[in-house]
Amino acid sequence: MNLGGSLTRQIEADNTVNETNPHIANIGRMVEDMENKIRNTLNEIYFGKTNSILNGLRSVHSLSEQKQQEALRTDLAQALQKRQKAEVNN
Repeated sequence: MNLGGSLTRQIEADNTVNETNPHIANIGRMVEDMENKIRNTLNEIYFGKTNSILNGLRSVHSLSEQKQQEALRTDLAQALQKRQKAEVNN
């Protein structure tokens, strides 16, 4: 399975700049906050979509039950064909 896409986010903030809060520290904080938000969003999208796909692929019936149902359908179809042939011949 291949997944692809892109996600773009943008933020703007006004922060004070002084000796204890230099410009680079403010930028670093903003980058880390945005990185965490994007990571959480991607996790929700990716895992949510993956779970949705897998749940759609899963069967609520076991393989043996499916085989039994298929055998029953085949037997019923054969019985109906024999019955129809018998009715046509009579």
